Amino acid sequence: MRKILYLGLFLLSLQVRAQESKPDSGRSKRAQFIPLPVVYYTPETHLGYGLLGVFLFRTDSTTRTSNVDFAIIHTLNRQTVIEPAYTIFTHRERYLLRGMMLYTQFPEFYYGLGDETTDSQKELISYRSLRAYNRFLRQVKPGLFVGLQQQYVKTFDVNRSSETSFPMNTLIGGLGSVVNGIGVAAVLDTRDNIYSPVRGWYADVSSMVYCQVLGSQFTFTNYTVDIRRYKSLSPHTVLALQGIANLNIGEVPFKLAATLGGPFLLRGYYNGRYRDNNALAFQAEVRQRLIGRLGGVVFASAGNVANVLSEFSPTEWKVAGGTGLRFLISRKEHLNLRLDVAVGQQTHGFYVNISEAF
Repeated sequence: MRKILYLGLFLLSLQVRAQESKPDSGRSKRAQFIPLPVVYYTPETHLGYGLLGVFLFRTDSTTRTSNVDFAIIHTLNRQTVIEPAYTIFTHRERYLLRGMMLYTQFPEFYYGLGDETTDSQKELISYRSLRAYNRFLRQVKPGLFVGLQQQYVKTFDVNRSSETSFPMNTLIGGLGSVVNGIGVAAVLDTRDNIYSPVRGWYADVSSMVYCQVLGSQFTFTNYTVDIRRYKSLSPHTVLALQGIANLNIGEVPFKLAATLGGPFLLRGYYNGRYRDNNALAFQAEVRQRLIGRLGGVVFASAGNVANVLSEFSPTEWKVAGGTGLRFLISRKEHLNLRLDVAVGQQTHGFYVNISEAF
């Protein structure tokens, strides 16, 4: 369980003032930069600090908003996370480009594989990791994009906090790993807004093959299905639903196994608390606009992991729920600052982020 105490949270919103002063201009409010400095504490990192942010823009007046997100985090334990990411709709949304780069030098608790692991099994594992993930999708009809994807992940300098019953050389990728994969993806996106949808569907179906021919040390295939539905219940109330399946076949390094927990999926559990070849999860959230820029949410989720699909048992799923506040930091793009408190089975979590969980 990760306990996070935010010692300071300051919000700055920088906009293109010259464009704001000309509301009739065709380029009015086209670009917006929103940084979020943070200071926090966790048991794994001690005092940490950094900067989150998002740059919003449109390639033309007919497209939805594109974005470049970034996170730069450093701690007094000399741990670092650097993560730029992007989602770009080109002219008339003919192409959808999406990807991220990630460098981490960070510890995390590892609880073992499966859905029956206990807190007494946890061990702090530190490592360095480089990740590059990119998609190139072409629009085949309005809202539907199909194309290719690629991912490279290198994990190295793996260290453990103590000797336990599972030697690292018996854990797949426990001494480090290099994987590289290519695959195909299809995305159906009819949401009215990317950041805080009121209505529409989002469906992402993809597969990725990792093999030695591509320079991967391990051979496996990943299949991912992510389906979301957004429905307006009233002028100020939205119901959001999500179902997700992350499935792997083959020799999967532990850092690429399917996981549950963290700020986006099964909130309330430690990020990666449950891990195995396969994961299934569902979550629902009711989002309510309260007053001015302030909103509130309630949410619930359920999920589980298994080595093979036949081992999933509906009676043993992990459940979580919680509530949160939203502060609208961009009226034009409906972009929220998110503060959530979630409770699971003998665990809880507190989350601060830009944009919704899903």
